[in-house]
Amino acid sequence: MKIVPNFASKEEEKKYYEQEASETEFLNWYNKQDLPEYEKPSLTVDIVLLCYNKEEDQLKILLINRKAHPYRASWALPGGFVNRNESTGESVLRETKEETGVIISKENIEQLHSFSRPDRDPRGWVVTVSYLAFIGEEPLIAGDDAKEVRWFTLERKEEKLLLTNAETEIILDLKTGESTGKDTLAFDHSEIILKAFNRVANKMEHEPQVLQVLGKDFTITEARKVFAKFSGVDYKTIDHSNFKKAMLHHFNEIGERPVGIGRPSKIYELK
Repeated sequence: MKIVPNFASKEEEKKYYEQEASETEFLNWYNKQDLPEYEKPSLTVDIVLLCYNKEEDQLKILLINRKAHPYRASWALPGGFVNRNESTGESVLRETKEETGVIISKENIEQLHSFSRPDRDPRGWVVTVSYLAFIGEEPLIAGDDAKEVRWFTLERKEEKLLLTNAETEIILDLKTGESTGKDTLAFDHSEIILKAFNRVANKMEHEPQVLQVLGKDFTITEARKVFAKFSGVDYKTIDHSNFKKAMLHHFNEIGERPVGIGRPSKIYELK
């Protein structure tokens, strides 16, 4: 049996367990301390789910209406607390299903950013890890902490980002990050959405994963329409030939799609 020395001071005890004891001994000692040296924040996840409706030519984002404090009745991104022995990736898949009824896989999600400002949550120190995913527009089922769950149209007008659904309008400023309009978002979710939107806009020409919102295949015109949503322009101002030439190395041509009268459109998939 290993004999633990008597310590003259707390500092001497700390030094022994950190530098001389085994890791198992250190962890047993550390977890028994009343006041660990480092405070432990709570950990949550939030996800920005984007889709595109081809018939309506609309980019959309999924939001929930919170049914409990804090920010009761405010719109927010799907998400929640990470369970013990659960990774943030596993947590975001679980929370998305529980709150919205939407099932996504780990292949769908991309880690976006961590947000750790001390005052971001009125319940205390809560760090969140945000994720981004591109999916098709799916039916929604409100559950868990969600009073309602809806797809909001996401539209860029110059340096403003408009989130609208029925009577609700939320306006985000792409330059200042400020949220205006009749409604605002819970927590710092305006900041998270702007981070996601700018991430897509800044890298879509060399990493066009956003085109996953079009499903397994798409035409060049459909791809132009999605790109135009992030640029805030009419898709017709994006030259078809130049766009195709610039993006074709990201695509595989897989066939043709009838479009009524005239020549069928070529269809592509992401490499």
